[in-house]
Amino acid sequence: MTITVSKRIQTPTQPQPIAITNDQPSSSSTIQTITQTPPNILKSEFLEAEMLAINNELQRLVHLRRSPTLKIAYQEQWATLKNRASELLNAVSQKCIKVHTAASMHFVSNVHIVEDQAPLLYLANTPHFPESEYLTREARIFKVLKQKIVKQQEETKAREDLLLKKQLELEAALKSKEALIAQLMNKQA
Repeated sequence: MTITVSKRIQTPTQPQPIAITNDQPSSSSTIQTITQTPPNILKSEFLEAEMLAINNELQRLVHLRRSPTLKIAYQEQWATLKNRASELLNAVSQKCIKVHTAASMHFVSNVHIVEDQAPLLYLANTPHFPESEYLTREARIFKVLKQKIVKQQEETKAREDLLLKKQLELEAALKSKEALIAQLMNKQA
């Protein structure tokens, strides 16, 4: 019986933990681990390499499911893989959120700068007409639009009449040909 225990080897593309030690003398020195996200975390090459490494590890663990290994070691490898994938997803999401926040703040600051520099004058470029001209202009526009609609309706009616006339002519020609065919059939019989 063979027992296999494998340990995950960190690839150079993974974030490297930095150990910070407390230099003050004390009976118990604490060590904090801070994981730095690499600056190229949003680059497609980095993401593809990380996803490929996670995929390879996943396939390796799936293939090991029937091999005689220690149950605890196998479960630990799965937990490590889940943590690694979760950490990658968290790092990418945090970086994206930071970039989005910075872009939003930049946009908002630019909008406020433009507003502070020159107030918007919405009515500055609109022409001024007396109220009497508004009524006459509206009446003229309404009259032109009504004429266009009446003209379109007349053209549509003329097209419908033409199509109806052609349909009647075709039906009459069809009936005459049917009658002619019936006469020929009667003569042959």
